[in-house]
Amino acid sequence: MFGLPTHLQNIDDVELKQIMQQAVMLQNGMVASTMAKAGVRGVMNYGVSQTDLRGLARQYGVNHSLARRLCQLQIREAKILASLLFDANNFTDSDLQLLFDSVVNLDLAINLAHNIIWKIADIGFYSRLAEAGKWHAVAAFYAVGESVARRSDHSEKLSDWFVENLEPIAVKGSVELLQSAVSTMQTIAGISVERQKTISDIAKKLQHSSSMLAQNIGNQFLMLDSDS
Repeated sequence: MFGLPTHLQNIDDVELKQIMQQAVMLQNGMVASTMAKAGVRGVMNYGVSQTDLRGLARQYGVNHSLARRLCQLQIREAKILASLLFDANNFTDSDLQLLFDSVVNLDLAINLAHNIIWKIADIGFYSRLAEAGKWHAVAAFYAVGESVARRSDHSEKLSDWFVENLEPIAVKGSVELLQSAVSTMQTIAGISVERQKTISDIAKKLQHSSSMLAQNIGNQFLMLDSDS
């Protein structure tokens, strides 16, 4: 079992120390070990469940300042807690950079996408994510899907961005992008008959791409679409 890192034990930030002490008490070493074997690396990991982290976050409510300080820690649980405490309406460029820098593995890509990135309306941020690397692109796609599913005020704009950029991103992307791409295609296709046709047309086009990944994305979506 791991305790609070030494550098956090000695800080004067009582609020930050308190929430991290509570998070460490919820640790699950077996889960952390399993995640490490599965490739979840890049940050310290206590294996705390999403359910427990959400329960802990509810005790603090929206707290942008605390979220910013948490997000700077190289600890999985701190970054996920930050994503639950951030106020998307108060993001600065430096806050967006903190989020960007926090997407270091699949686990964080998914959690940050579903917890906070979907609330961001800045199309430029999604483009920057999509061009940065495999986990960033995964985060961008899942965030679009989450925004569309929740019918956010900017979901139509994000849906348009996805439709316009899916093919070029898929052609340059890596295999890790497959699931997030297909999932978001299904979500957007479910909005309306018009969107369903648009996504189906893109999928058919992807089938004839020179990129194996793009072909697989198109094939998998059309297979799932025919089954529904």
